[in-house]
Amino acid sequence: MIFFYKNILSTLLILGVFFHSCGNDPDKKIREGKIFPGFQCKKAVAYDYDGSEKGDLIIEKGKIHYSVKKQVTLSKEQTDGLLQILNEKGSYGEDVTRCFKPHLGVIFYDEKDQPRAQISICFLCNQHNSFPLIAAQESVGKSHPKEFHGYSAVGKTKLMSFCKDLGFSNCGGTDAIESPNEE
Repeated sequence: MIFFYKNILSTLLILGVFFHSCGNDPDKKIREGKIFPGFQCKKAVAYDYDGSEKGDLIIEKGKIHYSVKKQVTLSKEQTDGLLQILNEKGSYGEDVTRCFKPHLGVIFYDEKDQPRAQISICFLCNQHNSFPLIAAQESVGKSHPKEFHGYSAVGKTKLMSFCKDLGFSNCGGTDAIESPNEE
């Protein structure tokens, strides 16, 4: 009788693990665009550049911005760390200003080495422009009464640290850490 119950419990445990893992397919969330960048990237390259007030993106019409000063091909750990920051709702929720002079850009490439996603970040005005849009940022912006969709102090600090760890310039100073709506 004990043998019978052990077999039933073992079978239920195996079925439970099987069905649980089927429902938590992280690749499915990526494929559905719920997690930025929306696909399994083969490589990501970060760029230190000087965007102008025109809101220059790191890549437009297939061309990388002319003002690139330095570029770094990110390791898997660096890419995962950046994506964790960008996809975390807690990284957003503060106000933005309207200068948008991005200095940190990241391009995400597919298995055919084609650019499929990008993000251009301005630390001064506390915002970015990305393609595709980042669901975590969009959901925070929609749920906040004033639709604050800029980086939170925590999110901005993590991104500035990421930028500095790459040895880039213009990663924001102490003034860029403060929330834009603080005086």
